[in-house]
Amino acid sequence: MTVLPIRASFGGRFSLGAPGTVTVTGPADEASLRARRQRLQDEMRTSGYENAPAVRGFGVLSVLAPVITDEINDVAYPGDPMALYSALSYPMVRATASFTDPFGPGDVYNDLCPLWPRLPDKSERPDLSRRAESEVRTTDDTVFDPRTWTPGVRDAFVSLLRRRAPSVVLISAVSPAHRYALEMASLVKEVCPTALVVLGGRHADETVRQEQEGVRLAPSATVPGPSASGEETVPPPVDIVVSGDGGPLLDLLLRAVARCMDLSDRVAAPDAVAAELETMSAEGGQEFGRGRILVRTPGHWAAFQVEGQPVPVDDEPSPYAPFLIRSQFPIFTTADGSVARCAHVLVSGTCPMRCTFCSESALLSQVRRPVAGDAERMVERLTEYAGYGAGAAFFDDSIFWSGSWPRIREFCARLGEARGTSRDLATLQWGAQLTVDVLTGPKAEIVRAGLAEMREAGCTYIYVGIESMSEQVMRHVHKNVRRGTPWKERVRTALGMLGEAGIRVGSSVLFGLDGEDESSIGETIEEVGRLIDEGYLMLASPNILTYHPGTEITRRHEMEDRLDYASQGVEVEPPYSYFEEAYPGVVSRLLTEENIWRIHRETQQRWGRVRNGGEQVAM
Repeated sequence: MTVLPIRASFGGRFSLGAPGTVTVTGPADEASLRARRQRLQDEMRTSGYENAPAVRGFGVLSVLAPVITDEINDVAYPGDPMALYSALSYPMVRATASFTDPFGPGDVYNDLCPLWPRLPDKSERPDLSRRAESEVRTTDDTVFDPRTWTPGVRDAFVSLLRRRAPSVVLISAVSPAHRYALEMASLVKEVCPTALVVLGGRHADETVRQEQEGVRLAPSATVPGPSASGEETVPPPVDIVVSGDGGPLLDLLLRAVARCMDLSDRVAAPDAVAAELETMSAEGGQEFGRGRILVRTPGHWAAFQVEGQPVPVDDEPSPYAPFLIRSQFPIFTTADGSVARCAHVLVSGTCPMRCTFCSESALLSQVRRPVAGDAERMVERLTEYAGYGAGAAFFDDSIFWSGSWPRIREFCARLGEARGTSRDLATLQWGAQLTVDVLTGPKAEIVRAGLAEMREAGCTYIYVGIESMSEQVMRHVHKNVRRGTPWKERVRTALGMLGEAGIRVGSSVLFGLDGEDESSIGETIEEVGRLIDEGYLMLASPNILTYHPGTEITRRHEMEDRLDYASQGVEVEPPYSYFEEAYPGVVSRLLTEENIWRIHRETQQRWGRVRNGGEQVAM
């Protein structure tokens, strides 16, 4: 493990790393900042304030790195990239004031600012075809969101880089997408050599951790440690890594970039950004956000720790305010039979369970605690999304309202009241995720009453993680916390109650967990097939366990130092390409390649069109 010393802290004690690791080349005094501001104000007076984007803006392109390289075996229902949208919405909404009221009281930028001129208005929200154009008219035009990484997508990305010539490229990646994120970063450096490349997302969160002595880097992190001589051998194509609360940290970073960027050529060097961050920390720190910003400087990485408070819930912007709703799930259809646009909603942000295999668990991050007014805020958000054109919504939380039936019922009561007065909400369908434990743990009458209220409030679909139908596997899984009744029986009870409430059910099954062997694979495939035969499931998704940095099962299987998410040119071929996030070298050690072939073939044959939702039931 590599540990970087903290160069400076925001919101906490100010501390320095080794002397000479950062060269101060950015503006470090008030006089230069005032001069920069005055120069742009003079330019705007000359050219007109309507030209603020041309005078002040520097191009920012945000990218979601894909996890699939095979066009045939695409992600079934990828949805909108809500982690990226949530991270961008906070700095975007704040930055738009730089154009709507330049240099006014709400303008958080001193001079230059990201080219995020305005949010989309209602008349623009039905148009989903503009992102590839050269002109940036709204915040939605600044995202590149491919779902596969193919030669055609690569060419489209290069073409977009040439047309936009961004000064900053933000890349978000989960761990299985990391190798493609690095390839995209290399392309940025080839096409736009002076652009800053910033990497964030779950892979950064999983591999860059804060410890008492500094920032610890997992072996699979983007940032390599220095060699014995203190110099990097091969610098990566990434200039900055952000780990933690994406929104506030990106806002801080982009303000630092803007302050040290050359006013003429719109270029900011990484060492100048590091110097500016150090200057800003000395000026008073950062009020909101927790996490780490790592900046590549000559021969070293400078680490900055941010220890602010969470953004107040009333100040959290809607993730869709800067973006159009593009997601469509065939499980949600309109009255004329067409597929509805589906908004994604997040309540708590992380899962309260402690599943050994899951990167979303509380092992890696903190669950957002309930706050008074949460139910009303969620109803307001759904009302907003329905006004944007959403005919459906899906709650992405791994467990809906953290599995609290009182909170679920409170939300449904508030939503039911709103549906009575809103034409858009009256027809909105929605879905969520629950666990077998949540459905079978409390008294049956509590669960049945809650499900009835959910259905009355518009819920038509629930996704349940069955994971396995084998007792020898499920005894190792933390979702199975209320033991005594056999797991198969509890699964049938849970799915049966959902069916009685008139709610359709989809499920995920995960092969390769502790206890898995040939017999448990066959048992799970057959038992899930019976659930399909008996009408319990309308969708069943087979998945292969993939090791994520930092999870308990990764440590227990001694894979933490062996994960390779960075090597380039790795061909993902069958049978791995039939499963999302399955790659040689990072899938469960308990599964052979022949096992994976078997899982693909037998689930395809036994589960039929219900596998991955090939057969849908309209509501």
